[in-house]
Amino acid sequence: MTLDELLEKVPPQLRPAATKYGSALVQMTAEEFCAWLELLVTGRDRQAWDTLLRKLGDAQLLRAWDQVGAEWDQANAANAERLRLQREAAMAVLKVLLAAALAAVGL
Repeated sequence: MTLDELLEKVPPQLRPAATKYGSALVQMTAEEFCAWLELLVTGRDRQAWDTLLRKLGDAQLLRAWDQVGAEWDQANAANAERLRLQREAAMAVLKVLLAAALAAVGL
């Protein structure tokens, strides 16, 4: 399939994205395309986009993608740590409340 054939089959609102990334899609073999679709269907969007962008071969775009991905990873790690600390603090408060409640009933 050529890029023009692909664009004919794409809804008008998706044509700008298809124009930008379609060349990577038409370069894929049928097996690669099926594997890429499976990534999307199973919710592995980041891996799917990574696969597509690497197929384009644009080094500058890949560097930007990798940098943004690293920033997201750092933000996710920081959020996970904050959640861990919040849970730890909540458990500490609950333990104090439990001790106070037990003391109030004479246990």
